[in-house]
Amino acid sequence: MLLAAAPALAQHEGHEAHEVIGWVPQEILERPVTLRHGIGNVHAKVKTASPQAQAFYDQGLNYLSAYVWIEAARSFHQALRLDSKLAMAYAGLCDVYVALQDLPAADAALEKANSLSADVTDPERRRLEISAREIEFLKDKQNMQKFVAYRKAIYDALMANPSDPGLWIQRGFADEGPIAGHGQTGDVDSLAFYEAALMVSPDNSAAHHYLAHTFENIDRNEEALKQSEAYLRLATSIPHAHHMRGHELRRGGRIEEAIEEFRKASELENAYYRAERIPPEYDWHRAHNLTLLAACHQLLGQVKAAEQLLREAFSLGAHSDASEFNRKQWPEFLLQRGRFQEALDASQALAKSSWVTGRFVGHALVGRSLVAMNRAEEAEGELALAKQEASSIPGDPDRLLQYAETLHAEILLSEKKTAEGVALMKRIEETLRGNPGPDARSQALFELDSIAREARESEEWALAESTAREMVQQDPNYAGGYYALALVFEHQGDSALASQQFRTAEKLWSEADKDLPELERVRREVALKQSELPQSRQEYLKYLQKHSGAFMGSRPAKVELSFDPARLRGSPQAPVIIIEFSDFQCPFCRKIQPILKNLLAKYAGRVSLAYRDFPLREIHPQAESGAESSRCAGEQGKFWEYHDLLFVSPDKLNKDGLVELARTLGLNEEQFDACMASGKYRTEIEQDLQDGMRAGVQGTPAVFINGILLSGAQPEATFERIIQAELATPRAQRGDQ
Repeated sequence: MLLAAAPALAQHEGHEAHEVIGWVPQEILERPVTLRHGIGNVHAKVKTASPQAQAFYDQGLNYLSAYVWIEAARSFHQALRLDSKLAMAYAGLCDVYVALQDLPAADAALEKANSLSADVTDPERRRLEISAREIEFLKDKQNMQKFVAYRKAIYDALMANPSDPGLWIQRGFADEGPIAGHGQTGDVDSLAFYEAALMVSPDNSAAHHYLAHTFENIDRNEEALKQSEAYLRLATSIPHAHHMRGHELRRGGRIEEAIEEFRKASELENAYYRAERIPPEYDWHRAHNLTLLAACHQLLGQVKAAEQLLREAFSLGAHSDASEFNRKQWPEFLLQRGRFQEALDASQALAKSSWVTGRFVGHALVGRSLVAMNRAEEAEGELALAKQEASSIPGDPDRLLQYAETLHAEILLSEKKTAEGVALMKRIEETLRGNPGPDARSQALFELDSIAREARESEEWALAESTAREMVQQDPNYAGGYYALALVFEHQGDSALASQQFRTAEKLWSEADKDLPELERVRREVALKQSELPQSRQEYLKYLQKHSGAFMGSRPAKVELSFDPARLRGSPQAPVIIIEFSDFQCPFCRKIQPILKNLLAKYAGRVSLAYRDFPLREIHPQAESGAESSRCAGEQGKFWEYHDLLFVSPDKLNKDGLVELARTLGLNEEQFDACMASGKYRTEIEQDLQDGMRAGVQGTPAVFINGILLSGAQPEATFERIIQAELATPRAQRGDQ
């Protein structure tokens, strides 16, 4: 959930007079403000003779850590009214203006802080140095030396004052990468720094907040929920604190509770806009909260509520590439509901955006609307325009290409180019599985729903079935997956299985709009006799968890696979054996390594992990040598140690890097070099690859849990559902290999 793209020059006129900072009128940012309660407990001692100035400075820090940019700015300005020489208040404004993507304003605020620096303390001077190095880097983001200088400034400050939680948090920000959000892209690398902040400042609200994001990103959902609840306890008046708990509840399938938290956030925002006379379009968080609340309603089949929320979010406009791109959810919703002309109108508005990602996705969605209206020839032109815009997207444009590819696949299917269209749809699904972040996973579910519908309309029933099963696997609590599967079974003439899926969908849609077309179809298909299944949605969710896998038409198919005992972590007699087909150059394979380690620790003695090679040579040219080097390390008894180093060192897959890793582990270099030169493991690697393809592996990572296939970088909870079901099944019935 990134707040915005990397800071850039403000998108407005009249900046010289500072009438607008970022996208917010300066007058709003400078309005007087009172002290507030329930916003967090962050405190950083600054040099001032005014206790009130200190209090407002701390208030600014709490709003800053809560992503409430407007109130943070107002609080720092209020501190300056009480102490005009408070240099750190200007430093706080610098941070706010960076968040508002206005580097000139941030630079000016920092210059003002530095003009007052003759009388600051040493810790404050070091903080000003950190800000200076950060601004220098943001002005020249291609210069990694400047990013290194920024990190070094934080390191130097930490060495001088290791008990400062704010510095540990800033170190975590820096470890998220050179272009990242405050805590929002945290992973295993930054986790330790946020935990260190909590150690030196127990119950620090900012640390709890950033840990919630970080645990969420690495699929440790229970810990993410715990941290979000700790943050909410300390910041009950912050909309984003309620929003974060809603995030984690949604991830755990507790959709109704998530809706309540998102609604609470919305109520707090509305009260704030009225009381402070601030238009909602200046608050970046408004649209984001509305879209996640809408997604929850969609999951429950409450389409009317979702429509109202998405329409409002779309009307708010955008202030960055990222927020403009996210406006796509309204035309996507209209497409999903079959309202093609409305989708076309909204998409055309998006295609006229001043932001390149908005234009890109707008053209892609215009094209999809045209295909739906049987105007494929015009859609071809929109595809060309989308590709043209994609070439101008900064950073990594490949991450967005799935939107153009979806249009291309739909054009191919409409032209009856079946093989090409289906193959492209499958590649898109593989991309959707690997998309990082909780918001991306939620949107992926609706994208899969669209693919399943397109497959049915194109009479591609094999694709329709595999996509429906993917939906159920991704979210067993979503009725739409069972509905899609029921339609497949109905087409196959299997009325018993179709009826079972329809009944499941009906139960999960028990709180849906009464006139939801899909639900009306379900009710027509389901016999009127009383179901033996539990009646309430919550009871039914518990029933689903207890009978995991029972509603897929049959137990998930199991594949018989062997494994190499030399590449096994754990006992070969463990009741659950995970066999991972992987590629050392694959970023999604790297992403699931912490999950697999967590599972081995959590189910010690009951779960073992085996590794097999599946190098994707066409797109990962160094994967083959990575596989060979791991086996050469295995000759010296260090396979797993080398395996771990390869995944944490993706830049070491060249010849020199592989030798360097061997040296790090103390391997005999001469023996290692001779092994690599011989190429003796290439045949065995090819055998792994062929075995994987015969087992149904189409991409990496592909994980078999007692022979049950999981494709892509799935959340930890998905692994656990299968593991727990296998552990609960008597050995004789598991079909263990």
